[in-house]
Amino acid sequence: MTTKHGIYEALFILRSAGTEQELSRSAAQLEEPIKRLGGRIDTSQSMGRRRLAFRISKQAEGHYHLMRFSAPTDQLRELERLFRLNDGIVRFMILNAEELPAPAAASPEPAAAPARGRN
Repeated sequence: MTTKHGIYEALFILRSAGTEQELSRSAAQLEEPIKRLGGRIDTSQSMGRRRLAFRISKQAEGHYHLMRFSAPTDQLRELERLFRLNDGIVRFMILNAEELPAPAAASPEPAAAPARGRN
């Protein structure tokens, strides 16, 4: 029996304390549980430090990291559990990328409305 793989997109907010090297190391550690559970990383990108709208776990700012990956669907709960146990992660959200809307294509400029004159 083959295991079904899903395509997921995850957004992580990491603790922003530390140097850029420590943050990149923390971001790299996010990939380990995915690979260990039979997943594959498609893209992984840092989105930089940002101020949080409200304090989360006494943090006023966080380092955002976006990741797109495929993983066995039956291992997703275990993956979420492992991310919850990671002290470096302030918040995370995993979405099924197959259900996300496609990125909007560049639309042409709207045509100017005809000028109305008084009759």
